[in-house]
Amino acid sequence: MLTTRGGAFRDIEELDKAENCARQAIEYQPKSHHPYTLMGAICFERHQYLDGEYWFQEAIKRGANPRDMDYEIMRVVKNTKDENKRREVIEYLLKKDSQRYSWARNYLKKNKR
Repeated sequence: MLTTRGGAFRDIEELDKAENCARQAIEYQPKSHHPYTLMGAICFERHQYLDGEYWFQEAIKRGANPRDMDYEIMRVVKNTKDENKRREVIEYLLKKDSQRYSWARNYLKKNKR
């Protein structure tokens, strides 16, 4: 329930409240990958990419599918309203792994039009 609540807070851009829920969920269910995935997504929303990578790796250790992490990152890119911040996350992703995150180039092309 805490992870779902945290996801709802994330959806309405209440990231501090979302983080509080995720941290509580980690305390109650440290073996579940869901709150770690939420923490990773929150960090990417905040443009704290290294922290986000850490949390996503913790989620994978607990059974999360790496494709789910990519989906969360794609959602961040898609929903970022500030074009400079969107470019920042895209450049980070492409530098990290240009093949894995090749889909991100499409968002750069949209911005040039």
